[in-house]
Amino acid sequence: MGVIDSLSAGFRYLSWRFELLIIPIVLDLLLWFGPRMSVAPLFEDAAKMYQSLGVTEGVTPEMGQTIQQMATGLREFGEASNLLGGLVSGTLMHVPSLYADSAPLRDASIIPLFSMSEAVVSWVVFSLLGILIGCFYLGLLARQMPIGAMARAATSSVVVSAFRHWLQMTAFVLLVLAALMLVCIPVSIVVAILLLISPGLGSAVAGATGILSMLFIMIFLYFVVPALIMDNLAVLGAIRRSIGLVRNNPWTTLGFLLLSMLIGLGFALLLARIAELGAPAAVIAIVVNAYIGTGLAMAWLVFYRTQVLRET
Repeated sequence: MGVIDSLSAGFRYLSWRFELLIIPIVLDLLLWFGPRMSVAPLFEDAAKMYQSLGVTEGVTPEMGQTIQQMATGLREFGEASNLLGGLVSGTLMHVPSLYADSAPLRDASIIPLFSMSEAVVSWVVFSLLGILIGCFYLGLLARQMPIGAMARAATSSVVVSAFRHWLQMTAFVLLVLAALMLVCIPVSIVVAILLLISPGLGSAVAGATGILSMLFIMIFLYFVVPALIMDNLAVLGAIRRSIGLVRNNPWTTLGFLLLSMLIGLGFALLLARIAELGAPAAVIAIVVNAYIGTGLAMAWLVFYRTQVLRET
């Protein structure tokens, strides 16, 4: 089954099972009407620091203008921040949301966070909850498909499975972070030496390393989550399977990844504009976005299974 067939099958399996849309819809409504946990005070302090640097002696007018623009950007980012967005694990677990990154500014109660420790702890807690919600969400989707271990485990509790997969996903995230740290330490030493010799070369090496690391995670680990959710593999086994599937089907995988991202991003931008027309339009946009995003998530699971079947 190719890229287009997998996308078609994903929406066909979803059909009109509107109960599968409840989680993304509820999350968007929570982000829309719920309180806003803002880190604006922290970014305001950073913006003031940049502003003071911009007027120090020796700073050129061009540099000062750039610094002031950075300060303005930090202030705007802080004012629009909402740590509750961590409840939506869109990149990792493919949970769709219209408001995860930019919930509409309302007169809802704002909970400001003034310390970095509070912000970090809150972000970690909400991110972990987001992964748990994502495991439950994908588990529900996997049970609608006639292929995979989750489809055969209809008698087991989806809640128990979600907690087990959550522990595995947490271990996977920690493993990736540890691997990135191991890569960053020697690279940082090399970059520091290169910066002393040639600042341009050092910056280029640092940028290239970051891009290659992100590409490896995005592409070669693309099937880790489906392998955990659908086939109940161990973390290392899921990583090995994902790397093997991508290595054997690089262009097909890249094509599906890019096409699904293009569809999701394109509709999200369009629906975000529609949501600005008023509350009724926003509700319709949330439901449509949940349907499209859930169909793409289902297609992701279908595409993974077709690649596995092709290998066997």
